[in-house]
Amino acid sequence: MKEYIISKADSGQTLIKYLGRILKEAPNGLIHKQLRNKNITLNGKKATGFEKLSEADSVKVFMSDETIAKFSKAFESEAKVSVKEYEKAYKTFGKPRIIFENDHIIVFDKPVGVLSQKAKQDDISANEWLIGYLLCEKKETPDFDRFKPSVCNRLDRNTAGLMLFGKTVFGTNLLNKIVKDKSLKKYYKTLVHGKFEYTGLKKSYLLKDEATNKVKLFDDHVPESSEIAAEFKPLRYSKKNNISEVSVLLLTGKSHQIRAQLESMGYPVLGDKKYGNSKDKGLSHHILYAEKLVFPELKDLPELSGREFCIDTSGVFDKYFD
Repeated sequence: MKEYIISKADSGQTLIKYLGRILKEAPNGLIHKQLRNKNITLNGKKATGFEKLSEADSVKVFMSDETIAKFSKAFESEAKVSVKEYEKAYKTFGKPRIIFENDHIIVFDKPVGVLSQKAKQDDISANEWLIGYLLCEKKETPDFDRFKPSVCNRLDRNTAGLMLFGKTVFGTNLLNKIVKDKSLKKYYKTLVHGKFEYTGLKKSYLLKDEATNKVKLFDDHVPESSEIAAEFKPLRYSKKNNISEVSVLLLTGKSHQIRAQLESMGYPVLGDKKYGNSKDKGLSHHILYAEKLVFPELKDLPELSGREFCIDTSGVFDKYFD
């Protein structure tokens, strides 16, 4: 018999999924049979396999040591993931600006120039950076064989602002859920050319060309296109610079959506070389910030229920309105 005590990183997943990892070579039918026969128990009781695991739960497998070793051999012999790339990322970028952190999630401020996730094998992204932070700053060593912490939303390389990172299975599942069901409200702030006077909802259909890494927008649905939506609101206008500050509530989250929508409306984002004016002087990147996140009601994580997180962008925006 062998007992497994559920760690913080393993909490939040179902028992059957956990068993599939620790007994990787065991057929699914056998695992279900062992559950039915009470040869695998959860906290000393018969289990179906669909229970959600919590930290400190006890999973007991009543099999011989030889059988357990046979079924878990592949799991236990998997090469340990080298931590060098994560330590390198932390050394490259330094300590991330953490807005909020608890046992399960991190809200952090991604700077311009950092990828959300790797595009190529040799890339260093926010994903590696935050794992490096856990290793180097928090002295936490994730069990990569069972779970790999990861970012749960994406921003373009040159879009700065708030991002979400799941430290545990529970935290990652929760963040992925509220991003997917759109209950997490995501507000952006940007600068555009011209006097922006549109207020309200704007819908379009977006089609991405992977070859050019650029999107096209349509008023009506075309094959393989996705509906996109955002709410826009003008904040202030500089007549001297002919620049407007605009607030955007993103209702869908597709590649380049905000920049492409604003360009299609006749207000290209300042510094946007892909969809806007490539001749904007003194700017190496577009001016777009994910400035605020508002969490929905969360029964499973009450300390985050209804919480709002915001970053101060005045240093970037105010100089255009002096």
